[in-house]
Amino acid sequence: MSFSTNFELVRLIKTCYGIDVTKYRSKRTGLSVVHIDVEGPLVNGYFVLATEAHDDDGCPHTLEHLVFLGSELYPYKGVLDMLASRALSQGTNAWTDTDNTCYTITTVGNEGFLNLLPIYVDHILYPTLTDSGYVTEVHHINGKGEDAGVLYYSFY
Repeated sequence: MSFSTNFELVRLIKTCYGIDVTKYRSKRTGLSVVHIDVEGPLVNGYFVLATEAHDDDGCPHTLEHLVFLGSELYPYKGVLDMLASRALSQGTNAWTDTDNTCYTITTVGNEGFLNLLPIYVDHILYPTLTDSGYVTEVHHINGKGEDAGVLYYSFY
């Protein structure tokens, strides 16, 4: 059986530890994928997107948080982590650096990872960006005069 793919092999490195590291790049989108072939029960995914900001308004970090509030196909907060727990994962996570945001997941076994992958990618590429989601994530004072939200910014 033959099939065609948009991905081309960029580099294959065979380490002295018996671990193969392979990099592929999509001819159509430029997306790079690095696969490290390690035997073991844990499967790790790191999805890195360029999110460079040219000011200090915190948009990439805010977007990082909003991704976990739902997506077009799964528009409810918590769905992603609930499904991740079924793959024996401790949940999803992310971090934002100066020029990229990395979304992570670790599952036990490849079956759970492969089942979760399209749902996680939907959250990353098609998040539901709502005013209410923004209000719940960015620091604010609620109606009772209490601190609320999880992101703190200083505006000068």
